[in-house]
Amino acid sequence: MIIIIISIVLGVAIFMFFYAITKFAAQKSLEAKKRVSIKDRFLNLPPARRRIIIALLVFLIVFLISTNFIFALVASALFLYFDWNSRKKKDKKTAALIDSQVIESLTTIKSSILAGQSLQNAIVATANDLKEPIRSDFVQIADELVLGVDFDMVLLSAAKRAKSKEFRFMIDTIRLSKDTGASLSGIFDRIIDSTSQRVTMRGKVTALTAQGRMSGTIVSFIPFVVILIMYLMQPDMMKVLFTTFLGNLLLLVVVIMIVIGSLVIRKMTEVEL
Repeated sequence: MIIIIISIVLGVAIFMFFYAITKFAAQKSLEAKKRVSIKDRFLNLPPARRRIIIALLVFLIVFLISTNFIFALVASALFLYFDWNSRKKKDKKTAALIDSQVIESLTTIKSSILAGQSLQNAIVATANDLKEPIRSDFVQIADELVLGVDFDMVLLSAAKRAKSKEFRFMIDTIRLSKDTGASLSGIFDRIIDSTSQRVTMRGKVTALTAQGRMSGTIVSFIPFVVILIMYLMQPDMMKVLFTTFLGNLLLLVVVIMIVIGSLVIRKMTEVEL
């Protein structure tokens, strides 16, 4: 009888032991899945919402470190400004690269049409011969055409998501020439000539306005350099800017004016062609 009781107790103990291990492993697995899902959920958020969340985190971190509301506000505002500025430069660089690749893509499509291919087949064949970043746009167009989507709808959606003006102009011209039945090879020749002239002119304008953009960047950093030098030379006088509410407010006004001045200078050096 005692042996039976001991066996039952041992069996229950062994069962509870393995149940606890299984439960612990399942809990750890669930926690890992939650961590992964939170990360994936953050990465799947729209870019604008992700930037707002990061700006709020910057605000909280700076506020916890400095216990200064204005400093935290300035830090989050500067993050949003530099993030916007870097994205603007990246998009502009990508658009300029696509502009230069439009000529190559038009030449390839024209050669395929002269060889006897239809316009749709020429676009599909061109997608495999181009390089990034314009290759992604042509691959998406080719995939939609292969799936049987209406040609005009494919071109319309491609024009809407285009980052480059020259690429959008090329797509719009293809749509118009397809509807009117005009000679594609002659139209492509005119597009290639006009695109080459605009790309060359845009490069000259960029080179001529480089000094103005550099001046705007330098002018934006000069006030911070002056504040740093004055703080090193007269710390007792300059610490008022960092230790009093009025000084913090003046720093906030300085940052706002610098950002506005930088935007004005950038707008003055941008020439639309």
